[in-house]
Amino acid sequence: MVRRIWSALAALAIILTALGPAVAAAQQTPTPEQARTFVGNISGLENIGARFVVIVSPERRSGAFLGSNDDNFNQTYAKWYTGEVNGNTMVATAADGTQLTLTLQGENVTGTVAGGQISGTVSQRGTAGLYRSRISDTETDVAIVAPDGSWVGMAINPTNGQLIRTWNSGTGTVERIANSTRVRVQPAPNAPPIEMDALDDAPGDAFCNNVWC
Repeated sequence: MVRRIWSALAALAIILTALGPAVAAAQQTPTPEQARTFVGNISGLENIGARFVVIVSPERRSGAFLGSNDDNFNQTYAKWYTGEVNGNTMVATAADGTQLTLTLQGENVTGTVAGGQISGTVSQRGTAGLYRSRISDTETDVAIVAPDGSWVGMAINPTNGQLIRTWNSGTGTVERIANSTRVRVQPAPNAPPIEMDALDDAPGDAFCNNVWC
């Protein structure tokens, strides 16, 4: 009986020794780093409801989008800017060459655009973020939702990045679609709601030359 017990213990020791490295490796596997999304209002431009989104991937690639309730502002600034973060400086460029330079320090982003001040922190609140919906080959809808639930939206031609129209962002509220990262917004008082997908997890293709790629 004693021999049988010792034999069983020896066999168990061999199994545990074999499993040891695998168990240790599993315990030491780091959790993948997530992208950071900064979103908020552009202070000084509250009269046109200007807002921004900045997304920074774990590899320190960056994307940014600006938008407002004002068609003139959107014609000039509503672009998808892509670039990188070096040190505390983010430099991103739109397809037409327009450049955006911001400062990132920890969980904060700051900068100046069109005379307004960008200042925001990493947002994990509610529906805050950047959303898009490809309507057709010639139209992609894009919306920025701020942490307070306010939002701005517009339609853009995905073939050339040109603004098609600015939405009436005072229409309704942003509604989260249950059990998903999608939202539903209404672009005009008499228009049907549009379902939009979140672009805040920084998938690999999120950092191509435009937000609708």
